Amino acid sequence: MQGYLSKFFYVLSGRRRQLAVLMLFAVVSSVLEALGLGMIGPFIAVATDAERNRPLINFMAQQLGYIGLKNSSDDQIRLILGAAVILAFYIKSILGFSVQRYIHRFGAMQRRWIAARLMYAYSRAPYTYHLKHNSAELVQTVVNETEIFSQMALLPLLFAFSNVLIILTIVTLLMVTNAYAVFAVAGIVGVSFGLLQQFKTKIGQWGRDRTESFEESIRVLNDSFGGVKEIRVLGCEPYFEQQVDREFKRYAISGSSFYAFSNLPRYLMEAFLITFLVIFTWAFLAFDKGSAGSLNAVLGIFAMSSIRLLPCVGTVVNGTSQVRYASSALNKIYLALKELEAIPDANVASLRSSPETWMGSRPAIPVMSFEHQVEVSNIVYHYPEIQAPALDHISFTFRRGEAIALIGKSGAGKTTLVDLILGLLTPESGDIKVDGVSVYGQLRSWQHLVGYVPQSIYLTEDTLLRNVAFGVPDHLINHEQMQRALAAAQLLELVEHLPQGVNTVVGERGMRLSGGQRQRVGIARALYHDRQILILDEATAALDNETESLVSDAVKALGGEKTLIIIAHRLTTIKHCDRVYLMDAGKIIKTGSYESVVLEQGLANELDKAASDR
Repeated sequence: MQGYLSKFFYVLSGRRRQLAVLMLFAVVSSVLEALGLGMIGPFIAVATDAERNRPLINFMAQQLGYIGLKNSSDDQIRLILGAAVILAFYIKSILGFSVQRYIHRFGAMQRRWIAARLMYAYSRAPYTYHLKHNSAELVQTVVNETEIFSQMALLPLLFAFSNVLIILTIVTLLMVTNAYAVFAVAGIVGVSFGLLQQFKTKIGQWGRDRTESFEESIRVLNDSFGGVKEIRVLGCEPYFEQQVDREFKRYAISGSSFYAFSNLPRYLMEAFLITFLVIFTWAFLAFDKGSAGSLNAVLGIFAMSSIRLLPCVGTVVNGTSQVRYASSALNKIYLALKELEAIPDANVASLRSSPETWMGSRPAIPVMSFEHQVEVSNIVYHYPEIQAPALDHISFTFRRGEAIALIGKSGAGKTTLVDLILGLLTPESGDIKVDGVSVYGQLRSWQHLVGYVPQSIYLTEDTLLRNVAFGVPDHLINHEQMQRALAAAQLLELVEHLPQGVNTVVGERGMRLSGGQRQRVGIARALYHDRQILILDEATAALDNETESLVSDAVKALGGEKTLIIIAHRLTTIKHCDRVYLMDAGKIIKTGSYESVVLEQGLANELDKAASDR
């Protein structure tokens, strides 16, 4: 349990002050609970047998005299005592409701805060982190595990703490009333709790099954919907349907088993407490036949206490089960935060304040000065756990306004080199310098120079306008700059034919646009963000000849205005480049013009064939 709590408080780091306030409210609420219940016995005793309880009436009359109510009759004392009981219960109920509401709000807001921390850290984690983690895993942790933690770890623990305080105050009251009965009730609760403890291993397994099945179902759904065209053509829908059904069946069994089990404490406690009341009443009268009046007061207190105690004990016992069930969610969040905390760029350790102070923050970062040239110097890079270098002492230089091409067979290292230029990967040795200044001292400023157009453009299910001005709030979109970007990417004719112009929704992943149109949207995006260096990573590889020509024309029109780095298998797209670099096995093996590298070496047919085989 100590390990569980250490993880719990780590996940909630920065929120301990709110927890302390919550616990203070819970203590006050539990004291009022005991006070209200404790007043029931004297009220019943005075109301049912005033003569037998004359000392109590005289004591109350004396106390009332101190506040100016002298010579109060028995009826007045009953009325005042009854009003005091009512007032105490109303105050207790209002404060109890307030504590419950505060707990629920606290739990919901902590879920939001933890999800914000994870999202912030994930979005700023290095590219290599995302290479190692499936997106379904990240989505599940942010969306589902935070919900499970909030609803089945945080809230149950808070409610358990609140109810344990109430139980302690009620038990103290009952000890004063009748100690023997308290020991009997404690025995009943202990037996119930002991029976439920036998299922602790099973509860933990149900929680692990829920986590694993949910993550796997997200992965399968992403795969099936993302590849709907290929799946439909191949007719392999049953394969994905069976996978999804298997995971949802596993999820349903684990969830239903736990929720059915979670109701067991209430049924056990009800049966045991009724048994106790019947046996206690019989024993009380059998051994003390002349105390029926006292029995009324004792049973009144025990009856009201049982009404309050039963749900409290049930909440504590059920909360224990929920906490165990949610242990897998806590472990997953804890391990994710710990892993991210070890990454300097993720900034997890600094996220202690309210999300409003850091979530969505976009500090102004100056663009790195680029007047003359970029020098890639002696770059070496290995992928983790792979012995052969992906890049082996790569060096080259390109000047502002030039267009250069990187060519070579698949696996030659072209995309890895581009990832390094983009700042997504960090070289083991070597450097990239802009006008003699290393980019690694101001990486974000360097990245503000660079635009990227991949082979498969990522488009959101939103308007063309928002897909070009990607990541820019509506009120900050520069419409003049938008028009220039659309014109440079040769998209104005398309916009004229769209039903709502730039406000037309392009569909999920841009499915309402053709391949060439999506590529030109990618180019327009890079141009709108005014990046001086454009990297086109096989941007025309998946296009037909006519569409490729349109995209190539858009690229050529940028010559001299933008610095272009083009990765290509189709060599027709690089004829206009100032210089061509031929790569193989992570090295640059030849440099020169298109004619000297491609035509003179007879590479055109060889590389075009490799492109068609892909």
